[in-house]
Amino acid sequence: MTRGQVGPEHFVTVAVLAVNAWLFCAPSNGLAQDAPVDKTPAAQTTPAKELVTEPPPRDPMDVIDEGVPDQAVEPEEGVAEVEKAMENVEEETEEGLPAEFTIKFGDTNDWLRLTSGEWLKGELHWMRDKDIEFDSDKLDVLKFSWSKVSRLHSPRVNTYAFEGKIDVAGRALITKDKVIIETADGVVSYPRDQLLAILEGEQRERNWWSTRLSVGFSANAGNTNQGQLNIHWDLARTDPRTRSEIGYDGNFAYSNGEQNVGRHLGTVDVTVFYSKRLFFAPATAEFLNDRFQNLKLRATPAAGVGVHLFDTKKVEWDIGSSLGYQYTNFLSTAAGLDNPQNDGFISVRTYADFDFTKDVELIVEWRTNVVYTQIGLTNHIGRAKFSVEVTDIFDLETTFKFFRTEDPPPRSDGTVPKKNDFELIVGLALEIG
Repeated sequence: MTRGQVGPEHFVTVAVLAVNAWLFCAPSNGLAQDAPVDKTPAAQTTPAKELVTEPPPRDPMDVIDEGVPDQAVEPEEGVAEVEKAMENVEEETEEGLPAEFTIKFGDTNDWLRLTSGEWLKGELHWMRDKDIEFDSDKLDVLKFSWSKVSRLHSPRVNTYAFEGKIDVAGRALITKDKVIIETADGVVSYPRDQLLAILEGEQRERNWWSTRLSVGFSANAGNTNQGQLNIHWDLARTDPRTRSEIGYDGNFAYSNGEQNVGRHLGTVDVTVFYSKRLFFAPATAEFLNDRFQNLKLRATPAAGVGVHLFDTKKVEWDIGSSLGYQYTNFLSTAAGLDNPQNDGFISVRTYADFDFTKDVELIVEWRTNVVYTQIGLTNHIGRAKFSVEVTDIFDLETTFKFFRTEDPPPRSDGTVPKKNDFELIVGLALEIG
């Protein structure tokens, strides 16, 4: 097969297979072997059998902790019992973990205390990216900023991810400055400000996956026959250390029986979180096919690094840069122009997420690929998405997209594609995971 015959579907297929191979071949994150930050010698020498009523099994999920009540306490007594458990832990751990220390939980349910002083009872789902999802017994599923939580009482086994590539599974109490975790091997403590994420249950592959599908459609019939369909789909795998995602944007439109929009954009992104501020992108790529931009395929694989500039309860802002290779195959070119083109580029990207309320969100993203070997092929892709949560899995979305090539080359018939393309989409999104 010649280079001119390579279709976008071949590149997308190869990229998807490569990402899947990386995901399933990479070693899984087991419990970290690093020493906890303030684990005392007494805690280190405490046998696991003193923390359980039976010899410790290998699976922490099977640990039967004598510090957990046999049954849930009455609702009116729950707050008092949980507060007592938190106070006891804070007093006993003020000078470090004492010998033969056992966490005495106040209830079998998860409880969290807000900075306002209110307590919520229910089940913790997850905490990551400075947000927490909690299934309240009275208020259903809630999602809000982690900074609003002053205390957490969780007698269920979860996975706690810390800076330094430390992952610990167990039951925990979180105070204003500590995360105290009871594991199958003993009780350990870490500074709260080093906590990156809480994931429900142990580290299991099925807990890492999520998918999102968004669809928008419009049509006219009568004096004018036209229609437009917009599809966005992505599949992501997020564990405490990495995020891998593949995505697809498809846009199709016709007017009076003739197609006037036909764009396919595939994306691949792999991100490794090094710390709260720094992350790496060892593999990222876009694959664009647009007959009306005269593009049979524009592929832009790259690798780079990024920084979290802001990470607050209302605003998240990242910037990043990467170095990559751009392959451009035009549908047709004027005489004398090489086709396909092979170039190098430097990419600059920014991403901002504004949470106005727990149900209303605005995401703004911009990427510029500066093609230093042929500056006229420098290109930009921008996106702004405003979404309103309708239910736990459905969102209403309005998305604006912008595509630009600085100096597109002429087609074989002498016509030149326009530099800019704009798109406005209103649709419904389904999110699972």
